[in-house]
Amino acid sequence: MYSFTQQQKMFTVVGIMMALFLGALDQTIVATALPTILEKLNGINLYSWVVTGYLLASTAMIPIYGKLSDLYGRKVIILIGVIIFLVGSMLSGQAHSMVELILFRVIQGLGSAGIFSTAFTVIADLFPPRDRGRYQGLFGAVFGIASVVGPWLGGLLTDDLSWRWVFYVNVPIGIVAILFIISRMPALHSHRKGPVHIDYLGSLTLLLAIVPILLALSLGGVSYAWSSWEILGMFGVGILGIALFSWAELKSPEPILPFHLFNNPTFILGNLSALLIGGVAFFGAVIFIPTFMVIVVGVSAQQAGLTLTPLTLGVVVGSFVAGQLASRLGKYKFLILIGTGLALVGYVLMYRINYQITQTDVTLRMILLGLGLGPALPIFTLAVQNAVDQKEMGAATSSSQFFRQIGSTLGVAIFGTLLTTTLGHQLPKDLPAQLRHSQTLQGSQFNASALESGDIGSVRSSIQAQVNKTYAQISSALTTHNPKEIHTLLANPQIPAQLKALLRDGGVAGAVQRQLGQTEQAVAAGLRQGPAGLRRLEADPKLPLALRNQLKAIPPAALGSLAGQQAVLGRVQSNLQAQEPALIQRATTSTLAGIKKQLDGQVPVITSEITLALRKSFTTAMTTVFFWGIFVVVLGLIVAFFLPELPLRSRFAGAVAEGGAPLPEGEGGMPGAIPSAEVLAAVTRRNLLLAQILLLLQTRRTAGSNPSSADD
Repeated sequence: MYSFTQQQKMFTVVGIMMALFLGALDQTIVATALPTILEKLNGINLYSWVVTGYLLASTAMIPIYGKLSDLYGRKVIILIGVIIFLVGSMLSGQAHSMVELILFRVIQGLGSAGIFSTAFTVIADLFPPRDRGRYQGLFGAVFGIASVVGPWLGGLLTDDLSWRWVFYVNVPIGIVAILFIISRMPALHSHRKGPVHIDYLGSLTLLLAIVPILLALSLGGVSYAWSSWEILGMFGVGILGIALFSWAELKSPEPILPFHLFNNPTFILGNLSALLIGGVAFFGAVIFIPTFMVIVVGVSAQQAGLTLTPLTLGVVVGSFVAGQLASRLGKYKFLILIGTGLALVGYVLMYRINYQITQTDVTLRMILLGLGLGPALPIFTLAVQNAVDQKEMGAATSSSQFFRQIGSTLGVAIFGTLLTTTLGHQLPKDLPAQLRHSQTLQGSQFNASALESGDIGSVRSSIQAQVNKTYAQISSALTTHNPKEIHTLLANPQIPAQLKALLRDGGVAGAVQRQLGQTEQAVAAGLRQGPAGLRRLEADPKLPLALRNQLKAIPPAALGSLAGQQAVLGRVQSNLQAQEPALIQRATTSTLAGIKKQLDGQVPVITSEITLALRKSFTTAMTTVFFWGIFVVVLGLIVAFFLPELPLRSRFAGAVAEGGAPLPEGEGGMPGAIPSAEVLAAVTRRNLLLAQILLLLQTRRTAGSNPSSADD
């Protein structure tokens, strides 16, 4: 281990922070631009792969990069990661199809893995265990700033320039980071003696194990049923890959994941707690909060996108305070227990939410949850690094991140399935009784995904489309008297009884003809009464005005004989028969207008009832998620309780100066058995990406995937 001046350490920290900001900013900024990208590239059916491809590449490569940094040093690996990331960014900005964009995002993911896996290990090379916590808050602040600046900058670039600039903006930031790292960052060589062995077989089998399992977890319950042969097959391939990877690692002289680390209880318990709390519970539960804000609380998508900001700030503050305390006190276990306890209280409070909750109430709960997760998550890795050999620091650090990423994928898959299943069962129960079997509702083409995203506009449009379809059937039945359509309408319980009676009795034409027959009978009866009857007919408001005017023109003397009465009645009948088509047309138009008004009036009523039912059922689904999340947090707390606590040393031991001479105790270096700490800040990067994609997509869902040029 070599000693570095304080200036070298600070410049290195700044360079690493710039690289981290590059990766963190990219994820939040791309999430903002994704709806526009989908529209321009006409790829709504492939949108999930823009995220999935990136995460697959990043997660799968983290352990490999970690081991490579142990073999070749941190500086060269992080430079490779930044360069690959920038190449992927440039290519993504040039993409002209969704397939191209997905492939280029995979390249970005390969680069980001090198950045994140190596950056957190550098702190362990620069600072003794007791001092590392002081710098964790800075790394957390990077992700906090990126989570706030990213959505704003992404919207600005997309609206004022082009969606392509959300990728191009990485280039100047990345170039500055590269120049800073090259000129200011020490080499941080591994200083291993003897030949370097690269575990090629372990790398291949690791990819064979990770990629199919992550794909199954990402696509299960979304693109394919969990019991489908595709999902089961991917799990099967992943299990085979795990077996082959284990065999390869046992035979390799330089394994990617040294299995002897699993003999270390701190390594096992620390990573297991991080997987449960920082992965499954954290990502699985809070990822759905922005959607809850849109559906239940009723805020806009833009406002909901800021819902996780209090959580992020809570994590940053909690991480910073915990890091300072760990550095001052030299202990960390009590911070983990206190933080996890606060997180548990936050989960209990989230479990007690109802559909009438306000945005302020949710925000306060999220702050508490963030403050609880902030101290716990980074210190799990601190405990792991503090218990492994220095030569395996990269592998241990990347393993910690890797298990947390696996936990986050598990959490999203498990809690996502739990949410959609609960919502599917609960929504019919919360709908009003008259809507549960409504053909108007059943005929609407909205589905669970539209409801889960809070796309009430899509629901309303679907109901309106079904109402229009029903109106078209009624119009056709009344004008053409199609027996099939009449039978369909008569079987629809939503059709009013009065309209059904009209359809059974010949429609509007039959009603007009019956009315004309009654009019003829009334006129005949009046004419038989002579002049007195004629006067009563002229004053009868039930008779058409034109008919009354015609009767006024008849001289009373014409009714003096039976023959005269019959002649007058004949002229009246002829006139009514001539008017019959026009009367039927007017009556049909008037009747259909009334029916259309009545049907359209049902749309906001039905939509309002569905919205209320959705708010109730989504709240029930969320409380179910948090209910099981409580058990996950409790399990993580129990595991953390048994986590051994090794003292954090305040100085290195056994270091050598730049020239190779041993340093006095306390001036650099550290014993091989006392490694270092990592910053947790990376925990925010995935939940922000997925949550903002979910929210931003819902604002464009009703617009569909209009074919348009991929050009700007």
